[in-house]
Amino acid sequence: MSLKVKTSKIDPLQALRAFAAIAVMFYHGTEMINAQLGYLFLNNAFKAGFSGVDVFFVLSGFIILYTSRNKGFGVGEFLKKRFIRIYPIYWVVTILLLLAYFAAPSADQVHKEDPLVIIGSFLLFPQEKYVLGVAWTLSYEIIFYLVFALTYLKSPKLLLYTFLGWISIILITTLFHIQTGIFAIDAFLNPVIINFAFGCLVAHLYTKYPDFQFWRLSLFAGAILFIVASVVYCQAVLQDPTAFTAPISRVYLFGIPATLLIFGSLYLKTVVPRVLVYLGDASYSLYLIHGTVLSILIKLVVKFHLNEVMNNLAGAILLFTLTVILSCLFYSFVEKRLLTILNQFFFKSQKTKASVV
Repeated sequence: MSLKVKTSKIDPLQALRAFAAIAVMFYHGTEMINAQLGYLFLNNAFKAGFSGVDVFFVLSGFIILYTSRNKGFGVGEFLKKRFIRIYPIYWVVTILLLLAYFAAPSADQVHKEDPLVIIGSFLLFPQEKYVLGVAWTLSYEIIFYLVFALTYLKSPKLLLYTFLGWISIILITTLFHIQTGIFAIDAFLNPVIINFAFGCLVAHLYTKYPDFQFWRLSLFAGAILFIVASVVYCQAVLQDPTAFTAPISRVYLFGIPATLLIFGSLYLKTVVPRVLVYLGDASYSLYLIHGTVLSILIKLVVKFHLNEVMNNLAGAILLFTLTVILSCLFYSFVEKRLLTILNQFFFKSQKTKASVV
């Protein structure tokens, strides 16, 4: 793959998106490799790798608001664009997982037989279990898109007032441990929603202060706080597995550092290696299929009795590398082409291009 570089305002964010997806892969992969091959990758250094999701949420808040400014989008057009970006390739993966399950049922995945789980999975309706494990995060993306479409596209101030009221309710219900017991309703009260608001705040500040002089302070503070939070989390969990399990902990541990990091990154003038931009483009595919790809690779290792060869650092790196490569191939030959076809079909009058937003 070419290592040439190109300059673009969005490139630093694509690099962050790549790192976030890889961190999530390391987080899930470490558990899978340890459970099935008996090797703990880098002594579980990516125990906090799930924080890549919080980076994604802040990035999503920023990108959706920043790219919607002065575009004159109607609610229908906006939601159609978001639908095309999220659902089709997700449905492809979900269908493949269902076919694989019914071909070889597994006792620990019987929820995939539940019609309500299947329907909810296809709709990305907030629920406890999905056909694809990481789909829970996409359900929050859909919640944000709907709220954004019904507020900001009507009046930017309406989004502000909505978030102020929404966050106030979230903080109150979190402080007093108030829950309805209905999963779909409680999803709207999950503090991770605040990360989307952080992203919108970044978009507002970046638009208002295009020449912000203290961006380096934001960049380095975000990076340092993120590293410190990861170390603190890992050490705390070693002492007490229940540490930082409250959803609000994701916001102050990783949401705030991610916000500072993303805001500072926007002002970077340094060229970004094309390989990182490409990995950022492919991050959605990597995020969707990394668990499945790793699972298949590990099963092949076990089937061919290669456990002793692969249960070490080199073996883990090889498995992760293959997962990234296969995910990139899936992006280039499936996701990207599917996006192009759908954009050409639904937006014939517009210049079409596979979106990476």
